[in-house]
Amino acid sequence: MSESAGKTSRAAEVAANVAGATERRRVQSIREPLSPGAYVEYSVDDQPGVVERARAYLAGAPCEPVAPRRAATVMLVSEGKPHYRRFESPLAGGAPIEETVDAAPVDVFMLRRASTMAFTPDAVVFPGGGMDARDVECAVPWAGPSPEQWGRLMSCTEPEARGIITAAAREVFEESGVLLASAPEGAAPIDERGDHWACEREAVATRQISFGEFLRERGLVLRSDLMRLRSHWVTPESEARRYDTYFFLARLPKGQHADGRTSEAVEAAWIAPGEALARFDAGLLKLVPPTISNLTSIVAATSVDEAWNTPFDGHVRPHPVARACGEVVLGCEVSET
Repeated sequence: MSESAGKTSRAAEVAANVAGATERRRVQSIREPLSPGAYVEYSVDDQPGVVERARAYLAGAPCEPVAPRRAATVMLVSEGKPHYRRFESPLAGGAPIEETVDAAPVDVFMLRRASTMAFTPDAVVFPGGGMDARDVECAVPWAGPSPEQWGRLMSCTEPEARGIITAAAREVFEESGVLLASAPEGAAPIDERGDHWACEREAVATRQISFGEFLRERGLVLRSDLMRLRSHWVTPESEARRYDTYFFLARLPKGQHADGRTSEAVEAAWIAPGEALARFDAGLLKLVPPTISNLTSIVAATSVDEAWNTPFDGHVRPHPVARACGEVVLGCEVSET
């Protein structure tokens, strides 16, 4: 059998297996709350190049999967407030749209990434980013569940858990100015100087000092109990740029505010999860699948407490799937570990 025939055979076998599997179990969308054991599939037609790379992967094209980079993202939530919105019309030549949005039970802080960013340009995302080597190597003053406890929850090693939790707190600080830390006795820090820790944020963001050094110099400890694990997503092996991302939820600490002063974003705002999803449906903003799924997980929450207590969605490790109709999507079974 020729190599091309072998590839075609493997693709057909994959498609047949997927078709048979989906007949036996319910296929869930990312617009439904996820949980371990659910089988989820979602379209990626709106993401340039993803479908083409997925088809090549299914056809057996030579591909050495890139090791995914560890990353952390934080859904910073607060009690909802009424908002005045003004934004450009999605229609060419359309007048700007102005509206007042009533308060929702929960708001989440989101950033619109700059169009120059290599990964997901223009997308509206939660604060977050890749884990830095110093997140793992630098001793970080710690309070709350230990890295060992987090490792068991996150299904990773203790050093990895320490680095990921540190990265989550650091990224929130860099991109929003919110500090998930406190004095050792538990008092939440408040920026009394009024500059929102601007100098310290710049020093941490430019790697002049590590986040651990910043905390130690001010007698603060990272508060891991201020975060809850929401979900874990790994970019498919068919992609050249891959991330192994843990999503967390954190309440906005009393006395602090989020400002979105970061070079990676061109816009920042508090928005209700339902409003963000409605704007995505209307073509007014760009959301990627993990963001859509995580917003969906708390869209029905009637309070910040309810959002905080929402169960862990699970580990989502999607891969290319060929449906019986020939459409290529991404899908997987959500796992508990």
